[in-house]
Amino acid sequence: MTAEILSTGDEVLLGDLVDTNSAYLCDRLKQMGIRVSQITVKGDEVSAVRESVQVISRRAEICLVTGGLGPTRDDITARACAEALEESLAVNPTALASMKTYFDRRGFELTPDNEKQAWLPDSAQVLENTHGTAPGFAFQLNQCWFFCMPGVPSEMKQMMDACVVPRIEAIQGKQTRLLIRRFTVFGLHESRVGTRLTGFEDRFPGIRLGFRASFPVIEVKLVSDAGEDSKEADTGLARAGQWVAQQLGSKVVSHTGRSLEAEVGHLLAKRSQTLAVAESCTGGLIAHLITQVPGSSDYFLLSAVTYANSAKIKVLGVTPRTLDTCGAVHESTAREMAAGVRQVAGSDWAISTTGIAGPGGGPTMKQVGTVCIGLAGPGGLTEAKKFEFTFDDREKNKKMFAAMALELLRRHLTGEISV
Repeated sequence: MTAEILSTGDEVLLGDLVDTNSAYLCDRLKQMGIRVSQITVKGDEVSAVRESVQVISRRAEICLVTGGLGPTRDDITARACAEALEESLAVNPTALASMKTYFDRRGFELTPDNEKQAWLPDSAQVLENTHGTAPGFAFQLNQCWFFCMPGVPSEMKQMMDACVVPRIEAIQGKQTRLLIRRFTVFGLHESRVGTRLTGFEDRFPGIRLGFRASFPVIEVKLVSDAGEDSKEADTGLARAGQWVAQQLGSKVVSHTGRSLEAEVGHLLAKRSQTLAVAESCTGGLIAHLITQVPGSSDYFLLSAVTYANSAKIKVLGVTPRTLDTCGAVHESTAREMAAGVRQVAGSDWAISTTGIAGPGGGPTMKQVGTVCIGLAGPGGLTEAKKFEFTFDDREKNKKMFAAMALELLRRHLTGEISV
């Protein structure tokens, strides 16, 4: 089955908005065993969108359209689709009723401007929007089914899952299903990951190997077409996954594609243990990563961004003597930071970071890329390690420091102590 995506909006073409919708839709279709052959972006011009709809209708079977369904003058998707269909626009009673329900539930007035969103092509089938005001709609032109959804990501995702996916599955029938296995890797460059997996294609023909770098981690992905014998495909993918895991060894932080922070959270939750964090050079990045994971409130207690030495002393109990003798960027300081935040929070585990993210250098022998990571845990465990990275970029250093702190904790949680 061939599929395309049509993204509309001047804001995308002008670079004011990153088109995350297309990435999400590509991944969602991939999970259904459907490959996207092309992504088209058009501005808020009726003629441009109309022509794209007409062209796509002759070469694709499915087209997902996002954007242009709002109440303002530049929301032109419905009009462009009506022209492509050679139909008129009219108030769709189902769409209007859905909008009225949404507005009444929130105590808002349904104005004539808002009613514009209920004007759809004559043959359009309404896709309900439970998260916003703009109904979506579907129609068929030539060989292609078009599904038009709002550009607001939360509204689009809800409509895709609730309304569009079931319709595509009905159209799709018993098409080939894709089996996917993901590994999260930390501590190797992408080229080194590729080298370790040399010979994969010869060993496992029919299974595709892919890599996606999202600094500082690498995702390794195995993809197989299930075909008619899904059990055999599952077995083959499992064998390939075992081989990949063996080749990458301890550099695999998750065998299920979890992020590093999600894997740490999973391990903490599994043990019913808690975590606190003290950050200096990472400026709250570790806490941000941890709290991005749903359910992190079950195990994450406290974050303290103690940037100044005075804060390290007052909040965490780092001794002035340690700071005077060793300085802020030192294993002893990191160790006391971790122990201090663990005591303040009453957590089972604590990690800390203190270092030099750059671009300016630190004191003698403490160059940009230096970080000391402290860890405190059950049984009076306290330790700290110093790492030196060669990145000149402040953002990269902060990301690497945060990831290394999480990895140090992960290895203690799994019993793989050395880093």
